[in-house]
Amino acid sequence: MTSGSFLPHEGSPPNYPSSPPTKRDLKSWWKSFKMPKHQDAVNATRPTGIFGVPLRQSITYANVAISLVDEENRSYIYGYVPIVVAKCGVFLKDRATGVEGIFRLSGSEKRIKELKTIFDSPDRYGKGLVWEGYTVHDAANVLRRYLNDLPEPVVPLDLYEKFRQPLKGAVMRAPNHNEGSHLLQNVDPNHVIARYQNLITELPPLNRQLLLYLLDLLAVFAAKADENRMNSQNLAAIFQPGMLSHPDHDMLPEEYRLNQSVIIFLIENQDHFLIGMQGTEADEQTKQDVEYGAPQRIEFVSNGSTTVHPSPGGLVRTGSNASAGAESVRRDGRPPLLQLLRQAADSVAATLFLRKDRLESAVRAIRVNPLVKGLLL
Repeated sequence: MTSGSFLPHEGSPPNYPSSPPTKRDLKSWWKSFKMPKHQDAVNATRPTGIFGVPLRQSITYANVAISLVDEENRSYIYGYVPIVVAKCGVFLKDRATGVEGIFRLSGSEKRIKELKTIFDSPDRYGKGLVWEGYTVHDAANVLRRYLNDLPEPVVPLDLYEKFRQPLKGAVMRAPNHNEGSHLLQNVDPNHVIARYQNLITELPPLNRQLLLYLLDLLAVFAAKADENRMNSQNLAAIFQPGMLSHPDHDMLPEEYRLNQSVIIFLIENQDHFLIGMQGTEADEQTKQDVEYGAPQRIEFVSNGSTTVHPSPGGLVRTGSNASAGAESVRRDGRPPLLQLLRQAADSVAATLFLRKDRLESAVRAIRVNPLVKGLLL
């Protein structure tokens, strides 16, 4: 056998001489080893939208910051809510409190699908959305679907029984279903309120802030039930699945009736569970997790000036305070005025206290550019 010859094994195909591989062949061969791993890494880090995505995950790239002012008149980030909740909530408070059956009636399936795509799409995730062409029913349905699509209800499953406990055996069904549930005469409502105040502080920070935001929103509509026919009983029946539910109890009427009683009680006593209540703010770890990679925070102060905290790279990001969003700058390095105004609207409008009758009593101050404040209220 001469050196360099090759004898195939029995049964193997004969070896025919072939041309040497080209540079393109070698590149293609090399990519077949390298690309899958790289692509997996890209897919692993790429945001996946918000619908059906855990709150803790989606809030890092689709959030609106809630800013409050402390006793020394210093503003601070209290917490975060999802963009979709803030945008729908503000729109509904502004336009729908007097709309009969607002959360019961369906919107346009086509428009709802469009809105879901907008809120699901990077890099904005609905920031700066203009509601022209969409109805309040579209917004109401999107809000409900977002909550119902969460992998876990707003009250996590590990706290499900704890949240039901204060009202177990403490409520009776009203003769008229429109009157909701009533506490038994031997039950002290103040004691129940105190228990729920403690339970709310046990919630994970993001769930806690979302719950308080939703309770404030629902209380706004319950206060105008004579116009919209959405009393606390009706609201609880609609929102209970996304707020307090358990898969084991889905087919048990007595269990979800108790859950509805809990939501009714929380809505009707919402003033005792205001955001800003001691022990409800986000902890530092949560703030760091959400703010990681966010290059700036913008504060609009009462004298009309704007304070911009830029990113290390000098880029100014559009969107809400401390929120992830698309990079957008003018040539002079500043964001366009319209973007600043829209950013302020997204951010400040996320705060709970947009009810005019509670602006002064609910929070000491909200630092807002007067022009933006006029747009919001």
